[in-house]
Order: sequence, then C-alpha cells, then structure tokens
Amino acid sequence: MDFAIEQRARDYWCSVDGGEPWFVGRRVAFQGRVGLSNVFAGSPLRDLTYKATNYVPDVGIWAQIIAPTIGCEGGSFLAVNSYDRAAFSFGIGQFAAHVPNGDFVRWMRALVARPDAAMHLPGLTFAAGRVARMMPQGTPQPLETNESTQALMAFLNPHPDAVDEEEVMMAARLMHWAASSRSARMAQIHQMIASFRASLMRADARGLIDGKTAACCCVIADLLHHGRGGTGIWGRVAEALAATDALSALLEIGASHWEARVKTLGAAIRAEPLLTTRRWSSARKAFG
Repeated sequence: MDFAIEQRARDYWCSVDGGEPWFVGRRVAFQGRVGLSNVFAGSPLRDLTYKATNYVPDVGIWAQIIAPTIGCEGGSFLAVNSYDRAAFSFGIGQFAAHVPNGDFVRWMRALVARPDAAMHLPGLTFAAGRVARMMPQGTPQPLETNESTQALMAFLNPHPDAVDEEEVMMAARLMHWAASSRSARMAQIHQMIASFRASLMRADARGLIDGKTAACCCVIADLLHHGRGGTGIWGRVAEALAATDALSALLEIGASHWEARVKTLGAAIRAEPLLTTRRWSSARKAFG
C-alpha cells in the first residue's frame, strides 16, 4: 500500500493508493512537547466510535464493562495522541507506549504477530516475544523489554518537540488498519478486556468484589486504567465498597482532581441497567 501524507497548515491528511485523503491529526503543543491529536471539538476525524451493542455477540457483558472507560478516552478506534510523555497513545483505550509490558505494548505484540502485519506495519516484526524492528541486515532488534520502552517510543515518535514524518506515518498506518479491518478493531477490544479482567482479578485476590455489581467493578477497573487514587488505592476501594452507596463512594475517589472524567464515567455506568444487575462471582471468576 502506498501511503501519501499531506500537510495542510497544522493538520495532516493521508491518502492510500491515490484514494480520497482522510484526516490523521492536528499538530498541538503541550507542556513543552509537540505532537498529534485528532479527538477534539470540530475534528474532521472519521467517525469510528465504539458502540458496545456491536460487540456483545463477540465478548458478552465485557462489551458493556469496558464501554464507560472507552467513553472517557474519546471513544474512537482511531484516536491518536503523541504530544505527552507517553510519546504515542492510540485507540479506544488510549493505550500508552511508555509503560513496559503495558496495554500499548501487549496490543502491539498482538498486531505485529499477525500474518498481515508486514502489509500494515512494514519494518516491525515480532521476535522472541517482543516488538522488534527489522535491521538492514535482516535481523530483528527488540524495541521493548521488561524494564523499558524507550526504543519503541523513539521509533514511533523520534522527536518530542516536533511532529515527525515517522510519527504521522505510524498514526496513519494504525488508523487505516483499524478503519479497514474489524479484526484489527477487535484486537483493541480484546486488549481492553484483558486489562480490565486483570484489574478485577487483583481486586478479587484481595477479597473485595465477590457479589459486587458490575457497575462497581467498572469504576475499580477505570481507577486502575486511569491511574487516579494514588498509592493507597486498595484501602480507598475497600472503604468505598463498605459504604451504603458503594457506586457513589467509588466515584468519589479522585473526583476532586478529575471531575469531568468522573462525571462522564458515572453517567455512562448509570445509563446501562445491565451493570447494576450483574454481579462478580469469585467462584467463577466472572460475572453471574
């Protein structure tokens, strides 16, 4: 596939094989960094928004469990952010490249291991369980380890104080793959579910969520996904779950600093009746 990037003032557009150009992102500045953003008021980004009902046949109640957090992250399978310390974030969960073995890394591993990866992400491969780049001599060079993703971040976004050709091209290629392939979109969904399941297993191991509603579990998973709540998060969660209105108490965690997010999260959870009727079973390690 032939990807052609076009710059229009602060905006970057892409066409594939001579087709109609589509919006990739806008150059923005943030705390001394410069990068791309494509989810903002009035954005010409193609509408490819996550809708839980479209994926219930594939993943069951997990489609609704992850939906409130996805809504807080912009909701788009095509979302790009390369202007903050993560260097490159993408997709419905805004998977961030700066975390070793994190969401972004595990999602990228799944992508580059696919048989069609070379067509969409030339130059990247999967080697020894890691995301790697192919060197000129034909040998793979790992870009991430258990300790660091610095090499991967530099590959995706070489200069944090500028918008690079590599950065725009990677965003365009990932966006095109997601837009043209349902299975590529499912890869994002499966990564969100894997992360949420892992978070709830952590809560379950502490004896916190047996019999608790899916609504409460949504907030706990979002707290860990977003990172609010601080180092004493499990104590705060336990205290909130013991309250008369556990859902409201959970939503209060970190609300003073993240009022808009918490409001959006709470509204989305309360709008889905299923989340108040289904409950976590520690015996089944699933929702009953």
